Amino acid sequence: MSEATRDISYLSKFEQVAPAYQHRQKLARPGDALITSSVHLKWYNIYREETPIADKLAQDARSFLLAELEAGKLPLNNELGFVVHHQCTNIYILYVCTWRNENELWETIYQKDLTRDGTFHVLERSNTTPTFCVWVLGVVGHEQLAWTRYLYSQRDDSAKFAYVQDQMAGLV
Repeated sequence: MSEATRDISYLSKFEQVAPAYQHRQKLARPGDALITSSVHLKWYNIYREETPIADKLAQDARSFLLAELEAGKLPLNNELGFVVHHQCTNIYILYVCTWRNENELWETIYQKDLTRDGTFHVLERSNTTPTFCVWVLGVVGHEQLAWTRYLYSQRDDSAKFAYVQDQMAGLV
C-alpha cells in the first residue's frame, strides 16, 4: 500500500510538540574533567551559543558534585563516565553518567532552578521520568561510541586514557 492511500490520520492524536515551538541547535563544549580518587568524569557544557554558561555557575556545579561525592550522597567508586551540565533558560541540569556492569550507562540527575532557591537538587524518579533531551543525546551518542571502542580494546590503561580523552565538541 502506498503512503498516498494509507490512512495515517490516527497519528494526529500523538502530537508531542507545541505548534509554536521553534527548535534551535545548542553547543556542546568539553570542560575540564572532574577527577577524584574514586571517579574520572569527563565534563560537557551544553548551552545556546549566545548565552554560554557563566564561569560562576560552572564552578558552582563542579563544587556541588565534589561535595556530593565527599559526603557519600553520590556513591561512585572507581568509575569512569561523564557529566553533562545543560543550561535550559533558568534551569540547569547535571546529568552524572557512569559506566557499570561492562556496558550499562547509569545516571543521576540534579536540577537547579535559578528562579527558586538556586541550589541543585536530585531529581526524584517515578515510573515514567525524563531522561535525555535531544541536545544531551548528542553527547550521550558520542559517549556510547567512545565506550564501545573501549570495550573492543585491550581495556588497559592506554585504552582508558584514550576513552577519557575522547570528547565531542560542536553543535547538537
